[in-house]
Amino acid sequence: MDLNEPAELLHLKRPDGARLAVYRREPSAPPEVTVVLAHGWSASAAVWNDVLRHLPADDRMRVLTFDQRGHGASSPGHAPADMRVLAEDLQAVLSAFTPDTPAIVAAHSMGAMAALTSAATGGQTTGVQPASLLLVSASSGQLNLSLAGHSPLARVVGSARTAIAEVCTRAPRSTRFLRDLLVPSTAPRPTTDVAAAWFRAIMEFDVAGRLAPLRDVPVHLVTGAQDRVVPPVHTCRLAAEIAHARVHVLEGAAHRVPSEEPALLALLLSDLVQSSRRQRAVSPRAADTILRAAAQMLLTKRGALAVGRLPRNEHRLARRSATATRSGQEEMIGMRQ
Repeated sequence: MDLNEPAELLHLKRPDGARLAVYRREPSAPPEVTVVLAHGWSASAAVWNDVLRHLPADDRMRVLTFDQRGHGASSPGHAPADMRVLAEDLQAVLSAFTPDTPAIVAAHSMGAMAALTSAATGGQTTGVQPASLLLVSASSGQLNLSLAGHSPLARVVGSARTAIAEVCTRAPRSTRFLRDLLVPSTAPRPTTDVAAAWFRAIMEFDVAGRLAPLRDVPVHLVTGAQDRVVPPVHTCRLAAEIAHARVHVLEGAAHRVPSEEPALLALLLSDLVQSSRRQRAVSPRAADTILRAAAQMLLTKRGALAVGRLPRNEHRLARRSATATRSGQEEMIGMRQ
């Protein structure tokens, strides 16, 4: 599969009327794994293009990117802006497009918050839990600088941001004109009122102390050492809560890591893909065969102790169980090597 070729554009309708634009790159052979990429605030799926260009060609890997609601080609819908809504959108994408493979989710900034919200609110019980996570510029909360506990200067900055968001909500046309005039961009951006609504949702986001469901999920945490939007201290807090996570602090990088360090993110994704394949190669049937045979042998021996000797048919069963155990162990040893 050539990841530089245009993706197939699909649409996923949500219950509140939102239509998510999903871009699918299907491999030439039946996929073994699916990579799902979720972007951050005021961006679009296009922020992952540089990462895709660095991914090695793979004819058994499906790749999905999508525009968050109200961003890119996705409509905003009628649901109030809340991180739980984005978490449900992510779960819907996983359910709709990755039912046949393990899913590796790479998520940046607000997208990472959606992935963490999905874990914290029980996404793992819906059958759509990611096999592994690559969280970039992520946080578990406490991003609102205007709240008590921050320095006086930080609280002034936080209050100013909140005031700007309020103006954007009340005067979307004027603020959009000013934004496009002062900060022009050729990349697709949400309208200023939509951006303001999701800014407030980010300020209210908090999943600290609720990430135990990730204890068995491989996680990479990546942060730019010069990130001023989501400073590295947020990655430190996540690392303290997700103790098994592997942490990568990138010197010289700021907040837009997918554009600043695409080769590294592609390398980490490739590592997660290969790990998923190795885990899938260890078939549960082999372990199941060993456990069943061992249980049968145990029951047979207990019967022999109780009765004094085995009937002829149980001797044959015990021999078959011992053979199954040896062959299962040999198969398991072969796979580990």
